[in-house]
Order: sequence, then structure tokens, then C-alpha cells
Amino acid sequence: MTYFQGLPAGAHAPFSTQWWFTDEFADGPRRMMDAFWAVPEWAPADESHLLGSLSVVTKIAYGAGSVTYSTFDADSTDVLRLNFVPDAIRVGGRPIGRRTDLQQEGYTFDEATRVLRIRHTNSRDVDVEGRSNQAPPSLITFDDPHLAAGTLLVGQYPSGVVDWGRGGWQIGTPLGKLGTFTLALSDSKAEYGEFSFYAPRIFAGFDIYNDGETDATVTVRSPETQEVSWTVKPKELRRLRTSWREASSKVIVAVTNAQGLRFDNLAYVHP
Repeated sequence: MTYFQGLPAGAHAPFSTQWWFTDEFADGPRRMMDAFWAVPEWAPADESHLLGSLSVVTKIAYGAGSVTYSTFDADSTDVLRLNFVPDAIRVGGRPIGRRTDLQQEGYTFDEATRVLRIRHTNSRDVDVEGRSNQAPPSLITFDDPHLAAGTLLVGQYPSGVVDWGRGGWQIGTPLGKLGTFTLALSDSKAEYGEFSFYAPRIFAGFDIYNDGETDATVTVRSPETQEVSWTVKPKELRRLRTSWREASSKVIVAVTNAQGLRFDNLAYVHP
């Protein structure tokens, strides 16, 4: 977050002699969460997310065609965007009905955007059920467990999930449109990198950012399924999904013009 401080000449920016200064409060993420709550259509259409609540959300679990969560207060209004159509919504184990407004306990649902709004007044516990064969992926964010930027990935990381081999990949700094720790090829001129799952998993994809000045291509292969290719334009951030349904033992990532490529949020699904 950056600010311009246009105050009288005697004033000064904190920790600086410059008019521009930067701070790192929680304002930015909090305002972004408010934005998704206000405009839920901005959330990913192919994923289910609880985007906002008038109460504190104390726990939540996502499944294939389900979202189950609890709030601190029994009386709350909550906003979700789903990747499925809900068949039943229960509050405290009791079904609630569909309504045209939320003046009373119940829910509204927009089939076009799959935005669900729930008003519950008698229980903290909410269960949304529908039909979907799309299980939510697990993510490797490269932030937790923490390793310093530049650390070569050798062997398992996280433990029991992925084996990265002998240093072909490394932890990268935040870069461009990726604001957290990233994944990078150790050799920026390398034409491919590979990793293995400790136990076979469905590789769902990752986020990728191209900080270079030319188009980059990324091709993902696995011995168990077909290859998938994408083109990533300069300064473009994309979420890439393989749509694979078979578990993979090893994943090979072939790249061209890879000097500016960074990866993040590696997604996988338990078969």
C-alpha cells in the first residue's frame, strides 16, 4: 500500500524523508475481502467460497458439492459463491426455505452467478449440499512451511506430499502480480522441471506469472494422462487448471522463454 502525503512543508512521512511512503497494514487484504463480499461475482466461478458474513466464521469445510461452516453468532447473514447448485440448505440440521428476500430466515440463490445468500437466526451451524464431482483442491503455497527465498527444494516439501528431486526448483521471492513466496526453476534457462507426488495425486494446476517481455509457453505432462499446454503473455497472471481426472506419480513441466516465469499455489486433489 502506498500513500502520497501532501501536507505542509514541515510535515514528513514516517520513517522516511520522501513524500511517498509505503506501509504494510491489514487494510489491503481486508478491503479486498470486503470487495468480494460486495460483488461475489468477482470470485472464481469454478470454486466454492464463503465470501462474507455478519458474524465471525469459526470453522469451515469444503467438499465436492458441499460447504459446511459455523459462525460465532446464531443470527447472521452470509454470502457465498458456489461451483454447484444447492439441493438443500440446513441450519442446525433443519432445512430452511428459498425466499425472495432475507427479512426472515432462509436463502436466496442466483442460478446465473451461483451466488448464495443465507440468513440464519436459530443456529450457528450451516450445511449447504448439492451435486458436484469437483472436489476442492489442496494447495502448496510455498509460504508454509516457511523457507527462505533462494532455498533449493531437495527431497520432500511439504513432508509427505511432493518430492522435488535434487534442486531443480527453488523458493522464489514475491514478484510482479504474485505477492507471496513463489516457486521458480533453479536454472532460469532450463527447458523443463519435474516433481513427484509422495503418493499419487491428481495434479490440478497452479498459478503462473510471466514477468518477461515475450510470450512463454508451459506444457504439463504425466505418465498417467494427457499433456496440457498454455501460453502466458508478458506481465500476465493466470490460474492454470489441467482438468485431469487420473492420479499422477510424476509431473513434468516443460517451458519456453522461462526466464520470467514464477509459479504459486500448486493445486492437487486426493483421488
